[in-house]
Amino acid sequence: MTAPPPPAAGGSFDLGLAGARAVVTGGSGAIGAAICRLLVGQGARVWSLDLGAPAEPVPGVRTLVTDVRSRASIVEASAVIAGDGPVDILVNSHGLQIRAGAMDCTDEALAEILDVNVAGCWRTCQVFGAGMKERGGSIVNLASINGILAAKTGAAYGVSKAALIHFTRILALELAPKVRVNAVAPTAVRSAMTADLFRDPAYEPGKKAAIPLGRIATADDVANAVVLLASRRTAFVTGQTWAVDGGISLA
Repeated sequence: MTAPPPPAAGGSFDLGLAGARAVVTGGSGAIGAAICRLLVGQGARVWSLDLGAPAEPVPGVRTLVTDVRSRASIVEASAVIAGDGPVDILVNSHGLQIRAGAMDCTDEALAEILDVNVAGCWRTCQVFGAGMKERGGSIVNLASINGILAAKTGAAYGVSKAALIHFTRILALELAPKVRVNAVAPTAVRSAMTADLFRDPAYEPGKKAAIPLGRIATADDVANAVVLLASRRTAFVTGQTWAVDGGISLA
């Protein structure tokens, strides 16, 4: 039986985001761009923070070159965004992967991944969350199914995403009741980060066989979950991590 095609992001369901101001880190990546498109489609005003401009700019999205490894860079971006009004939504969709096992990962690689994937989110949450704490808002962090399930490669990446999941829970407690903080944990999506995996002809068939829903996740699958969590439609959900994995974590 052929798996049904993935749904397109957005559709006609109104999430009540018209006029909301959203910041998306890693907005030039496959998942980040999908999130930006959906937010714009829902009527939000969107700023993308990334190390460079996207290869295919998303109409309606303003991009600021920003390095999440630098607090000064984030503060500088926040000052520009403040001219557009207060931020209602923060999505941390940036990330770094280095494929090395726990016994092979160097100190330098471990430090770099933790700086980007954990400390980078921590910094953006501090900078943008300070204002949200007074007004209210929603934060969604992009974790990974590898932060829930153990994998033999990418040890530092998995550890960083597990840390991000727990950070999400802690921050949800700290920022309640004004701010909701949640995470989404996707399985592999075709992107620059996973290009090396999909070049292996055996990878995709094996991955599909392991996923109960029988197909590879798309960036839109992840974006739909992220934007729903960011919206008021999930107003009583906080501190949670949604696995967008087609059921792979059920085994």
